[in-house]
Amino acid sequence: MFKPPHRVDARRAFTLVELLVVIAIIGILVALLLPAVQAARESARRTQCNNQLKQIGLALQNYHDSQGQFPKGRNSTSEVGVGWSFLILPQMEENAIHDAYDATQPVHAEANAAAMRTPISAYICPSRRSVTADRNFDNNDQGAGANGEPLGVAVAGDYAANAGLEEDMGMENNDYEEGQVDEDSAIDFVHWHADASLVGPIFSNSRIRARHITDGLSKTFAIGEKHVRPRDSDWTDAEAHSKQGDTCFLAADNLKTILRGTEDGLASGPNDDSRRSVTMFGSSHPGVVLFVFADGHTESLSTSRSGFANVNPNQVGDVPDPTDPEDLDEVEQWGWLMAMSTIAGEEIISD
Repeated sequence: MFKPPHRVDARRAFTLVELLVVIAIIGILVALLLPAVQAARESARRTQCNNQLKQIGLALQNYHDSQGQFPKGRNSTSEVGVGWSFLILPQMEENAIHDAYDATQPVHAEANAAAMRTPISAYICPSRRSVTADRNFDNNDQGAGANGEPLGVAVAGDYAANAGLEEDMGMENNDYEEGQVDEDSAIDFVHWHADASLVGPIFSNSRIRARHITDGLSKTFAIGEKHVRPRDSDWTDAEAHSKQGDTCFLAADNLKTILRGTEDGLASGPNDDSRRSVTMFGSSHPGVVLFVFADGHTESLSTSRSGFANVNPNQVGDVPDPTDPEDLDEVEQWGWLMAMSTIAGEEIISD
């Protein structure tokens, strides 16, 4: 029986034009979807950062319950001393790191190397860096590795305590370059009544109790994201000691690592390299900085928010005067932030 030859259907290949069109369509889809994916990832990272601040806020509450006061910002200005981030480690369920650190030894002592190098995930903002990020540090003002002293290594950290209008509150003469912890400030809160409109809940040698925060626990923030200038990430120069602000220092040697003030406002963004931004709160989240308040709730505050606040109505100390035309712009722009940072300023904030 005769069988006709099998017929093979001819298949037409893609032309170059068709291939280019498909590639172009894929490129457009990727361009449209990528920002949405990035936004979703940032939203997740911001949520994680917010949850970490809630955890820190809860630790502050538990510390207050057990000790009768909020933790000190730091208890010393020397190499032997600890700050708030160390004091609340047991409440953060980080007992192993707390117990591994010998608070009677200098921060750069070999006995403390393991604790200083152990990452604390709750102290790292996921939008800024990985949990394993660390930094070299120097413990004198002579420059990195001066006098034969080796550089130490400390894990990075992204949160700082609210000291009030200035990061050096609680220092003698409020001069953090040469000042020492004012021992009198911690003896009796009466000593601080005259400056209650200037200080935050956690400053050098502070002993603030909930009842001292007469502006309200829900109106006064305790911990926030700290800004670190890009120039301060390189610690190979003679300023290595002053650039320790990028760590989560368990020790209290440098206040830039653990404390911030509000008189200069918020950093405009992660790349703000201005001189004043070294002591500002700031974040890697677009347009906002996250804070946890003394009552434990969290808020995101805009870096461009405007709102008038009658800061320091009793005019104690050198702060912007809302009745002075020369100070009016600063008060209108950042008065709301300063008002939220003080414990007993009696300020009135408008939306």
